Amino acid sequence: MKKYITFGLLFVFMAQFAGAQYSTPGTGVVWNFNELALNSGGAVTQTEDVYSIHEDIIISLNDTIRQYDNATLQFYPEKLITVLGVLQVMPTDSILITAQDTLQSYKSFRFEDSDFSIIKNCRIEYGGGLDLLDSDVLIENCTFYRNDQSNSSGVVDLFYSNPQVINCGFYENEGPAVMSAANGQSSPYIYGNEIYRNTASNANMPQINLGTSAPEIPIMIKNNSIEGLYTNVGGIAVTTLAGGYLDCVIDSNVINDNRYGITAYGFDISSVISNNIISNNNIQNMPMQGGSGINFWGGTSNSSMVFGNEIYGNLWGITITGDALPNLGQVDPDTINKGENYFYDNGNLGEVYALYNNTPNAIYAENNHWGSFNLDSVENVIFHYPDDESLGFVDYLPIMDSVISTNINLVKLIPIVLYPNPAVNFVYLKRPDIFSRDENTNVQIFNSFGQLILGEKFNAQVYKINITQFEPGTYLIKLSNGKSIMSSQFIRR
Repeated sequence: MKKYITFGLLFVFMAQFAGAQYSTPGTGVVWNFNELALNSGGAVTQTEDVYSIHEDIIISLNDTIRQYDNATLQFYPEKLITVLGVLQVMPTDSILITAQDTLQSYKSFRFEDSDFSIIKNCRIEYGGGLDLLDSDVLIENCTFYRNDQSNSSGVVDLFYSNPQVINCGFYENEGPAVMSAANGQSSPYIYGNEIYRNTASNANMPQINLGTSAPEIPIMIKNNSIEGLYTNVGGIAVTTLAGGYLDCVIDSNVINDNRYGITAYGFDISSVISNNIISNNNIQNMPMQGGSGINFWGGTSNSSMVFGNEIYGNLWGITITGDALPNLGQVDPDTINKGENYFYDNGNLGEVYALYNNTPNAIYAENNHWGSFNLDSVENVIFHYPDDESLGFVDYLPIMDSVISTNINLVKLIPIVLYPNPAVNFVYLKRPDIFSRDENTNVQIFNSFGQLILGEKFNAQVYKINITQFEPGTYLIKLSNGKSIMSSQFIRR
């Protein structure tokens, strides 16, 4: 779907193209890297399976560059490939896209009106990221390592684009892993990625930073692991500060060790935040500036259905500010939202804060577990009208009955919930509901020959497994507690 471009932007694009050194002919050619090198007049050179980009390249409208064979694509400093046609990089094994000199970055790729491009099985490092303008690109099974912001603010940077970002790894990049313009109406599908210590510039922005969504297409952020390091950097932010509307689903992610976990910030936001593990997002340790597992800020049009999350170890469990109006559980008299959020060990300055309602609104928060079955104890971890009469009341009754049935077969094979899959550095394993929180769980990992390569016990809610020493391949993981057995597979890239 085409978008109108202002004359100012058009002038910038034309100026950029005027300085490009090679454009494909625009006649409908379908070339691989070898044919591109043969026809580029030296702008691209080849030495065996290494292709060097010496000048800016434009893949013209109507043309396709398609590469199936493994290769190395090596950019000289500041060089850029602009895709007006189609770029499909789909090797059987892998393609390395890197800098000719890792101390001098290249600008990498810009896609414009390119809905059929594919970047798959690539390692993209020491460049400027992928800039997507009105382009619904498939990005799958790729690794992004130490890219800077010379081409785009985020590693995958969006403007009117709805890409699929699936089973990728983002490691130690200067900017966010995925970012969209505040008013750029983009709805990415972000699934199964390992997002590790990005926004290394320590700028005040999260590792996933998204603005308004595309009409009638929700943003989807599912089954990712998002681990932080830098004190100003959050996990996920969805915002409408420049106006517009945002619809999103944030489901089944593991978000830990960031400045905050998730924030929905602004007006006209509709979100579902469900089944996430949100832990220890407190690394800045400044309660007045962050540390929430989930934060909502805005007007009553900032609404959310929040259920099935485990929220622990943060400075605040959930904070609601401004006039935002999330629903954290509503089961009486009819079930509108099942609740079933678990809160425990969230607090700061000696106080425990599972939920802080800093709005005048009444908030539904029924059928959740607050760390205790004692109603006085529950009241003590929720800040609302009884603590400050200017605030709205939190309806937290009934509380969740979390007694787990012990009527379990001796052997019960059930898939394990783990993220991401495939993975490169770490696999995060969620404790199954049928396993008691108070007992050790045995975890075993077997290689493809059936050999046991790891055997440990754990009693945490989330178990982080370091797989950096594993060879690439498929592994079987098994959990047991004497009453139940759960098994699944994961892939180490």
